[in-house]
Amino acid sequence: MMEMGEYRNTLFHQLDQVEQAIIQGQAIEICRAEDPYEYQDLGMIQLYPLQLIYYDIAWYLLYESYATNCLVVARLNRFSDYCKVLSVAKRGMEIQKESLKQAYRLLENGWGLKLGSLEEQTQELNGEMPLLSIQVRFFPPVSEFIKEGERRHPLQKIKQGKRGTTKGKLQYVDYLIKLPPRSLDEFSIWVQRYGDKALVLSPPVLVERHRQAAIALVKNYNSVKADIDKSS
Repeated sequence: MMEMGEYRNTLFHQLDQVEQAIIQGQAIEICRAEDPYEYQDLGMIQLYPLQLIYYDIAWYLLYESYATNCLVVARLNRFSDYCKVLSVAKRGMEIQKESLKQAYRLLENGWGLKLGSLEEQTQELNGEMPLLSIQVRFFPPVSEFIKEGERRHPLQKIKQGKRGTTKGKLQYVDYLIKLPPRSLDEFSIWVQRYGDKALVLSPPVLVERHRQAAIALVKNYNSVKADIDKSS
């Protein structure tokens, strides 16, 4: 952005101050300007920043809410360039590291960056959150790619399916994993990227979600086809 002479009014322009707050255990106030998924309220947020994370295609801020101690990962460019250090006592690096340790436990247990509500986090960190047993069947050629991901998640299992009678190649592989309910949204997005080469087998709630998504996709294609037919 600097090289192009652009100023986009985002938190990227306050990274020095954010990094200092991380190192010194300072609480800051920033402003959420955008929330395309409508998960969280817009406006001022008071927090302890914990870490800057690069994930997939964007930079994120891992932070702990000053008011509730809820852990959150949020995309940097969805905050404005406002950043103010709060006039409260610093809490020190040991507390920062402990909060970061808890956040990493949640990230390792789940899928993606959605850490859930404070209640969900408390139950999960205390070992009281029931995990969902998920099974997804992948078909060739995607199944070969799934087999390669031996360390995609610490709790995963990859089960090889039946082999064909002619060339002896695997007809499918089953991907098994246990995840907290908060991770279903992001896990679903990962599965959907493989289209018709992925079939959700369990749990029933995830099976129905993907079935309805497939029905909606067909309706969208039919609607677009009808519009094209009318205009041609």
